[in-house]
Parts: sequence; C-alpha cells; structure tokens
Amino acid sequence: MRMEYLRYLLEISRHRSISTAAQALYLSQTSLSTTVRRIEDELGFHIFSRTHSGVEITAEGEEALALITEILTRFDKIQRLGKLGSAATPAVLLLSPTISDALSIPLSQMFLERLPEGNLEFHIASGDEIGSQIINSKSNIGVTYYSADHLSEYCSIASKYLVEVSVLCRDQLYLLVRNSHPLAGRPQVSIGELNHLNFAILPHFNAQEDSIAYAKSLGTGNRYTTFSSVALLKQAVLQNDMASLLCGYAIHHGSGAYRDQLKAIPLIGTRSKNEIAICLLHRNKQSISHQENVLLECIQDYFKDLDCAGSPGPSHACEP
Repeated sequence: MRMEYLRYLLEISRHRSISTAAQALYLSQTSLSTTVRRIEDELGFHIFSRTHSGVEITAEGEEALALITEILTRFDKIQRLGKLGSAATPAVLLLSPTISDALSIPLSQMFLERLPEGNLEFHIASGDEIGSQIINSKSNIGVTYYSADHLSEYCSIASKYLVEVSVLCRDQLYLLVRNSHPLAGRPQVSIGELNHLNFAILPHFNAQEDSIAYAKSLGTGNRYTTFSSVALLKQAVLQNDMASLLCGYAIHHGSGAYRDQLKAIPLIGTRSKNEIAICLLHRNKQSISHQENVLLECIQDYFKDLDCAGSPGPSHACEP
C-alpha cells in the first residue's frame, strides 16, 4: 500500500466526503473511490460507510485512521531525519576565480531561501581543474568559463562520462582601467596597443598559454602583478592606476564598490575570437543529492535573464 493512499484516507475523513476530498487532492472522484475500495479490500474491512450526504467512519475505520495518523507522523519524522543528515554533508560548488567574486553571495542567498537547513560550500579552481574534477567524480557541480574551442573539446570528453554541460551566459574580455586612465576614452582597444602598461592579472592569465589573452601575448614593455581575487585586482586598478583584463560578468556583477570609477573597454585583436561562455557542468540529476539539485535550480534561475555582455540566457552547450 502506497503512503500517499494513507493520506487520501485522512483527507476523506477530514471532509467526510469522497467528492470534496477528490477536489482537494486534484483527483477524479471515480479514481479516489476506486482507490478506497482497493484499500478496504486489502485490509478486509470498511473504513467508510457511504451515505446520501457523504461518508461516515466505521468503528474499525476510527481505529485504522488513528493508526494511519501515527504512521504518517513517524514517516514524516524519518524523512526530516534524512534531510538533516544530507544537509550535514555540504553541497560543493566549484567556481573559477572570475565567477566566484560575483556569484557566491547572491547564489548562497537564493540557496538558503529555498533550503534553510542546507549546507553550501564554494571551492575555487581554474577552468580546466573544474572540468577534470567533475569528469573524475571528485565533485558534482561547477561553473566556469570556456572559450568556444575549449568548450567543444570538453563537450566531446564530458559526454563519455555522463557529465552535462550547458551555457549559462555568453561573455567576452574587456580592458579594465580607471576613468582617468589615458585609454578610458577609447571605444575599443586592440591587444597590439597594450604597450608599457602596469597590468593587474589573475594567476590563470600567466598559466594558460592557449587562453584568449595569455599575458605574454599582449603588447611590449608591460609589467605584471598577480592578484588572488577579482576584488583585489579592481582595487589595484583604481588605486595604482593599473590596467587589467576581465570578463564582463566580473566587471558588471562583481564587487561594486568601485564600479562608477572604472571603465570597461571592449577588447579586439585577441589571439582567437573574443567570445567566452559561463558554463554549468554537472553530473546527472538522478545521481546527485537533493541539496545539489536545489543548487542546480538556483544557478539556472539566477542566470536565466542575466545579461553578462549583451547576450543573455542559457542554452545547450553540447550538441549531439
């Protein structure tokens, strides 16, 4: 006997009517009447006696409904124990550094609003590390940037390991300077024009030689200082009159203390086309926890109408 059928019986006893209970349960009266007859046949006695005005509860039914109430109360307690137990193990989200600064706070707010007893952790890793960890089942969910070429390569591998990939938002790289910088008035700037500048960069710009804007592929005579976070990088750009390369999402949706004092200039002349995508990578929904499924929904809802760099909206990344 299914647990939901027991709830049907309590609903009928509350309304003293099968038709009214059927409406409350969004069932047809015929379907609910048939279910009640099957339950009574299985139990060997009538729970309800039919009358012109509805139903009355039989003596056996009174005892049965009291036991059913106790069973459902205990079952609900068992379910809550399971949810508390799963919350003890955090849902882990892997984030690339440029995404973490803008996404971690609003996402944690959404997650806890939907799952107050939830437990969420953010781990920072480079894009390649995130993809590798999910393929190797070291983590289940990640959000990172991929260029078109890297995304195509990852999709061909991910499909073999049942890892799903979708594009949450399309973006590009910008030159970031403060409003008083000599380049701030430019409508766009070419990679080849970035000469003799003090650059504030994130570590992966020095490590990924095949990236769109690998630091050593920029102009001549530049000096580079590496910062561990986007917030520190923005502070250096503003206070030390440095320049930086950042994606639109990190500029427009990240820490906003200096937003009005900084200028993002479209970057052209990159090694490959200046297009990058914020991608969601995850294991199959059936193989992850309840917390992780809630987290997936939060990520998708957050990016649903977000404009990262003029091209909002999620889409499938891996075409068959």
